[in-house]
Amino acid sequence: MGIDSIYRFLEFLGYTHPIHPILVHLTIGLVIAALLFSLLSRIPRYSKFAVTAQHCATLAFFSIFPTVLLGLMDWFHYYGGSLIYPIKMKIFLASGLGVVLLLAVLLHVRFSSRSGVMITIYLLALSAVTGLGYFGGELVFASHSPEGQTAEKSTVTAEETGPIVYADLKGILQSRCVQCHNEENPLRGLDLSSYEGTMAGSENGPVVIPGDPAKSALIQRIKGITQPRMPLVGPALTEDQIQSFEAWIEAGALKAPSDNRLAAPQQPPGESGA
Repeated sequence: MGIDSIYRFLEFLGYTHPIHPILVHLTIGLVIAALLFSLLSRIPRYSKFAVTAQHCATLAFFSIFPTVLLGLMDWFHYYGGSLIYPIKMKIFLASGLGVVLLLAVLLHVRFSSRSGVMITIYLLALSAVTGLGYFGGELVFASHSPEGQTAEKSTVTAEETGPIVYADLKGILQSRCVQCHNEENPLRGLDLSSYEGTMAGSENGPVVIPGDPAKSALIQRIKGITQPRMPLVGPALTEDQIQSFEAWIEAGALKAPSDNRLAAPQQPPGESGA
C-alpha cells in the first residue's frame, strides 16, 4: 500500500490533516521536560527529578523515529519530496537532534542529569527543537508575515487601476505559491515564480487556459474543486483573490497591459493539468 493510499484511508475516516504533528509535539515536549527536570534537580530537595529528566531524554530519543517517519510521509505526500529551504533546514536540525539525544542516552551512563554536561546537552536539544518548530511554522504560516500580507494586499488592490495582468497577481503567487512551485524546485513540474513558468504548466499539462477560467487547473485548485486545495498550507485564498485570478484568465491571462491579444488555449477545452 502506497503513501497516498494511507492518506486516502485517513480522509475516508474524516482525517484530512498532515499526520506529522500528531507526534512532533511529543518529542518537543519531552525535550523541554528533560531540561526543566534537570534544572529542578539542581535544587538539593528535588534531586530525585534527575532520574525523571533522564527518562524524558531517553523517551525523546526513541520518539524521533516515528516522528521523522510521519514527517517524511507528509513531505512526500504534500510536497512531492521537493527540497524547499524550510524542508532542508528541518532535515538538518532533525538529524542534529537525533545525534544530540543519542549522545544524551550514552552519557547518562557516566553523568547524572544534574551535571553541567547533561544540562548542556539538553540545551542543545532544545535549540534544535526550537529551530524545527520555527521552520515548521515557516511552512504553514509564512504567508502571515507582514511582508506576505503587504504583497497580497497590494496585489489585490492593483486590479482597480485597470485590466488585471500577471504583475497584479505576482504578490499572491510569491507569498503563497512560490515556496513550493519555483524554478529551482518546481513541485509537480510547476513553476509559478514567473509568467513563463506559470503558462508552461505542470507535468500534467497547462494549468492556465486563457479565456476559460472554469477549465483552468489553477482555478480548480485554488477553489478546491480539485483536491488537494491550493495553497496547501495556510488559509485558503480570499474570494477577492480568487476572483482576481479568474478575471485575469478570463481576459486572456495577459503578462502586461500592452499584451492585449487573447492567447490561444494550449490544449483542448475540458482538459487541464496539475
